[in-house]
Amino acid sequence: MKFLILSIVLLLVGCASSDTGSDYVIESYRKAAEQGDVDAQYKLARFYDFGIGTLKDKQKAIEWYQSAAAQGHADAQYTLGTFYDYGLGVPENRQKALNWYYQAAEQEHIDALYAIGMIFHSTKQNYPEAIYWIRRAADKGLDEAQYDMARMLTFGVGIEEDRQQAFAWYMKAAEQGHVASLFYIGSAYDFGQGVAVNKQNAFMWYQKAANEGYAKAQLYLASMYEQGQGTKIDKVQAIKWYLRAAEQGVVDAQYSLGVIFELGDGVAQNIPEAITWYTAAAKQGDAESQYVLATIYEADKSDPQNLQNAEKWYLEAAAQGHQKALEALTPSASKPRLVH
Repeated sequence: MKFLILSIVLLLVGCASSDTGSDYVIESYRKAAEQGDVDAQYKLARFYDFGIGTLKDKQKAIEWYQSAAAQGHADAQYTLGTFYDYGLGVPENRQKALNWYYQAAEQEHIDALYAIGMIFHSTKQNYPEAIYWIRRAADKGLDEAQYDMARMLTFGVGIEEDRQQAFAWYMKAAEQGHVASLFYIGSAYDFGQGVAVNKQNAFMWYQKAANEGYAKAQLYLASMYEQGQGTKIDKVQAIKWYLRAAEQGVVDAQYSLGVIFELGDGVAQNIPEAITWYTAAAKQGDAESQYVLATIYEADKSDPQNLQNAEKWYLEAAAQGHQKALEALTPSASKPRLVH
């Protein structure tokens, strides 16, 4: 207990206010660790692992984690599992990772339970085993495990599809602030997946996820403001949320902003701004943005370069099978080829 108290004090004061103080603390933990104090061994491993009060030394960290793990310290066992799982300071070895995870899981270590499940899930060889371990972590309250249970139930991955159960797991995770789950509850209400359609509820949950920075939620929230679904039409709010999603690289949001600025829908018409957003989406391979961008360049004869830009984007869209782009590139008696 005295070493636990000391570690808390150490972390609060930053542990490096003076070299002498840091050395004293590290030495105190080392002496206790060498005498077999399992908590001191684990704390000393953490200090070396993260460079707290001393230089980082992954090998010394591993040595002390192993000492603590051998005495049954669940956190140390789990940490060693992660090292072997991801090849951190040791060669990657899934079997050794599982061995350490299992030892921690025997003590109901929640992260170890989840890690075992994810190993089986990632190999795609034993979904029932994956679900067993993920479910145990979810039942103990791990939000990421609850989210994964929801996703597997949503798509019937290794388990029979059940949208109602999926919704229940999303809700459990969302109640803990799991951001993606906030979005998927909104989506469930929006499209009636495991729950009755309720646009007002969809709007509310999208808003929660959007406020946490979830890009797809920002896109959907913008669309609801634009169309007046679950809330009144508000073009200003729609543009605000499209911008936030677009700045995170969401193609549909970039395209929507292009349309808004091109048409002056809820904002002053601004063709240069429209071009900016169409270009952002076009560069990500959005065929419709490529086509529209080409038409804008083709219509603007003020710069000779514009026809070349137009042909470039028609070609990009046509390569994806965009029918109107293909037609624009087809010479006819009334419409010669754009660039000779």
